[in-house]
Amino acid sequence: MSTQAPKPKPKPKAKTYAVLAVELRDRILNGELAEGERLPVEDDLVEQFGVARSTLREALRVLESQGLITIRRGRGGGPVVTHPDLAPISMALAVSLQLQGTTVADLDEARRLIEPQIAGQLARDHTDEDLAALETAIGVAAEAAERNDGLAFGLAAAGVHDALIDSSGNRTLSTLSTLLGHMVRSYYTRNIETIDQRLMRRAVRGYRKLLDRIREGDEAGAVAHWDATMRWTIAAHDPEEPVTVLAME
Repeated sequence: MSTQAPKPKPKPKAKTYAVLAVELRDRILNGELAEGERLPVEDDLVEQFGVARSTLREALRVLESQGLITIRRGRGGGPVVTHPDLAPISMALAVSLQLQGTTVADLDEARRLIEPQIAGQLARDHTDEDLAALETAIGVAAEAAERNDGLAFGLAAAGVHDALIDSSGNRTLSTLSTLLGHMVRSYYTRNIETIDQRLMRRAVRGYRKLLDRIREGDEAGAVAHWDATMRWTIAAHDPEEPVTVLAME
């Protein structure tokens, strides 16, 4: 006696609001709808897509939760295209890392595997604008060090790292570094107010030495110097200090 194989269950249809959300999201991601651009008014969208108002509103809520639009209230309001804020993503990443017992030293080590290579790349190929951005960031750090302002120095030091990463022109690296930077910056702004002024000045000298290596086109020197600088930074704090979301609030 033969038995028939069970028929595969039909795939459930995607809900209409989800399909509409995907279509609008694709228009934003491909640049058809630019950041800051207002979406058409509700009546026009309902007519354009042939959906109920409740369906449209649900689709817009999905896009808002993804950080792709902001719903402005009141007269002249409505959905406006935005780009996602990395801070909530960084918070979610911090929660995940904290649950895994990740330390701040581990975060710094991840950055150390990235930044020296960017320093070398910048020494090999840079523009006047790249050098100016880095020099400006270093100047801000130097001023904070001379004022003996630990908190301002912590933020300025993060700005030096940001300027270096941004000069790479690699959006993936820049985004990853920004995510890591949110967490590392939160740690340092919590703990750096008591830093010795001599250490701040030493850090500034290190930044200027990096700039010199880059300006001279010394690729190997830039890589080696920034690697050593970041190792020194990692060694300067408790290697067991955990990542904590409390530092980011």
